[in-house]
Amino acid sequence: MLSLIGNVLLGFFGAVTMAVIQPVMSVLFEESKDGGITTALTNNSSIFDSIKQTFYSFIYSIIITTDRHATLLNLGYFILGMFVVKNIIKYLSNIINVSINERISRDMRYAVFTSLLRQSLGYFNKHKAGELISVVTNEVSTMHGSISPFLGILFRNPIEILLLLFLLLSLSVKLTMIAFSTSIITLLLVKYTTQFLRRYASRMSDANAGFMTTLQEGISGIRIIKAFNGEGIIGKRFRQHSVDYLRNSVKMTRVNDLVPSISEIFVIAALCVVLYVGGDMVFAVPQQMKGAELMTFLFALFAIMSPVNAITSVPSNIQRGLVAAEKVYAVIDQEPTIIDGTQTITSFKENVTFNNVTFAYNTDDVVKNVTLSIPYGKKVALVGASGSGKSTLVDLLIRFYDPKSGTITMDGLDIKNLTLESYRSRFGIVSQEAILFNDTIANNIAFGAKEINQSDIENAARIAYADEFIKHLPDGYNTYIGDRGVMLSGGQRQRIAIARAIAQNPDILIFDEATSALDSESEKIVQNAINNVLENRTAVIVAHRLSTIINADLIVVFDRGVIAEQGTHKELIDMNGIYKRLYTIQYSQHEETH
Repeated sequence: MLSLIGNVLLGFFGAVTMAVIQPVMSVLFEESKDGGITTALTNNSSIFDSIKQTFYSFIYSIIITTDRHATLLNLGYFILGMFVVKNIIKYLSNIINVSINERISRDMRYAVFTSLLRQSLGYFNKHKAGELISVVTNEVSTMHGSISPFLGILFRNPIEILLLLFLLLSLSVKLTMIAFSTSIITLLLVKYTTQFLRRYASRMSDANAGFMTTLQEGISGIRIIKAFNGEGIIGKRFRQHSVDYLRNSVKMTRVNDLVPSISEIFVIAALCVVLYVGGDMVFAVPQQMKGAELMTFLFALFAIMSPVNAITSVPSNIQRGLVAAEKVYAVIDQEPTIIDGTQTITSFKENVTFNNVTFAYNTDDVVKNVTLSIPYGKKVALVGASGSGKSTLVDLLIRFYDPKSGTITMDGLDIKNLTLESYRSRFGIVSQEAILFNDTIANNIAFGAKEINQSDIENAARIAYADEFIKHLPDGYNTYIGDRGVMLSGGQRQRIAIARAIAQNPDILIFDEATSALDSESEKIVQNAINNVLENRTAVIVAHRLSTIINADLIVVFDRGVIAEQGTHKELIDMNGIYKRLYTIQYSQHEETH
């Protein structure tokens, strides 16, 4: 509301400053005391004449005296005071506008980011990380930078235009019509160029997302880039996106600047015609227009050009903002595919059951009619070749995805009916790649835990065999570990990840090939940590190395999306099937390396 009032007042003062020109001219050049302004109204006087008469009578009552020097002094005081008030309002209005605009930008970024956090995992599989980062940063900034300034224009300039137009009409309807005869040309230009501006803005946005993606990939994949001498490839790709952006930016500028340039030429032409026709009216006998009125008209006409150009430039200048807004609101309006349930679950007591579950990422099923029960307190291992469906089953269990058909239940409750927060809090997850944050070790271990203290953090670290190396770090548990935990070794990162899973006090622990990326020494340490963690707990273990799950209560063998075999280690060996073949191959490789 304050911003609206400020912009309205600025528009008002912008028009009034032009209106004061006539008293200045009258005092300087007219013979009569009031410059011939105060004249008697007749029955034929228009509303323009009435308001003009009232306004100028008020002005002259303030500034006119019998002494011309005193009149000039009063006029100077009046003009100075008016501009002081105007600039105070302008200063305060700008502060308010900036505050409002920055809050809008902040809230918009937050809305986009929180919307991304709500999205299901499948959404991120379909969109590049760089594109999403570009939406949160570049597109929000572009939308804010292109659209927000015009909010002030649309509040302030129409008021100023209306008042100046009223002033022009009160001085001469004829000259006003001549002056605005070229407006139709400007409107046609705006309509014609808008389609091109939208096209170039869209291409600029795509190029911007492209080099943001390349930038993100270049930084996150710098080890691989350097290892394969790929600096030139990534650099060329980034340069190409930059060239595309530059080319379309230049094209957009050419078209965008064409409208005001051509419009100004026609406006100046109209102004010359006004000067000629108005001059004739001043020189006519009898005089049809006073010289002071013509000068006021010309100044007001010059003054109205700026807000008119600003208004007519809005459709063209706003195109980039509209393209950015489309991308921003595409994220905000996107509904997650995984719908939150309404029922809360506070514990796990019996089993988790897959009932004829089938799932496909695209068209081909990667999990097919799987029926499996995971009892409370048991250790269930999922094994099989790469792409057999075991990790996908874990993603379904955590409800990163929903089955195409079939159901998954926890203690007899369909997990689709459970709130995501209460259901996922039943799990502690350690994946193949330990994703850590650029924060302290303590905060990484405590991440996601609602109620946890330092003692709980250290206890989780001890169970994960991480406490010893943490204490030898410079700041112990308060040591910052860098982006993605780069300051730690692979084995140390995995033990922090295990401690994080333990700190949640979960009902079910999930280990998704947690040791497959480690060297032998680190694997042994981490495996000991896992074995320590698993005591008296329910666990689901996705394993590549079969030697790590020999003691599991149930081993489930996947083959091309189906359960091919299941049983204990001994039972599966006796079956002489897929499991025995995999185990024999790994055992032989182990013997060869030793």
